[in-house]
Amino acid sequence: MLKNKTKKELIEFFRDVNYSIVKYDKNDIIAIENSPCNKVGLVLSGNIDIKRILTSNKVVHLSSFSVGYLFGEIIAFSDANSYPATVISSTNSEVMFIDKYDFIYFCTSHPSFLKLFLNELTNKIITLNKSITGLSFSTIKQKLCNFLIQESNIQKSNFIKLNMTKQKLSESLGIPRPSLSRELINMKDEGLIDYQKNIIKILDREALEDILMD
Repeated sequence: MLKNKTKKELIEFFRDVNYSIVKYDKNDIIAIENSPCNKVGLVLSGNIDIKRILTSNKVVHLSSFSVGYLFGEIIAFSDANSYPATVISSTNSEVMFIDKYDFIYFCTSHPSFLKLFLNELTNKIITLNKSITGLSFSTIKQKLCNFLIQESNIQKSNFIKLNMTKQKLSESLGIPRPSLSRELINMKDEGLIDYQKNIIKILDREALEDILMD
């Protein structure tokens, strides 16, 4: 929605609303799970990650946001009003925070932005539903097959370019990093896929779909 704008352009875009800007160092916690959320965040520089840190010390990577992305906008207006996951600055970053009531005012006074905002909100919910579906599969192979099929549909190709590190991919699938590597090797040996660096090629899509039905 705002991802093509620079930091200067983003600040200028929201000049009509009250806001604060906070700087974070790499690995700083921006918001911890279950803490109150009454503001909408906007990434001005750097990158942030949304993660669930489980009691077993396992980490589930939910999503990553870069410059121009909003976060907290769903939670701020919900009844729960608290972060369901931890927000971490994965690099040095700057975040603009807008109180939810000021954000409502901005939306109502800028109808064109409101339309873009609602579209972005819908896409985020769809992405979240896909993540939940992926976590519901019981085996590592099923989770990986589901991810590859989804990405193939999105990228409209059997050549899938990974837009995240394998560590973040393993976290998003809820599986250990070594297990992901082993399964990729197994699937390559079985003739299901081939891969090199950050490119995975689906060799037998029908077989991947059959695995999801097991």
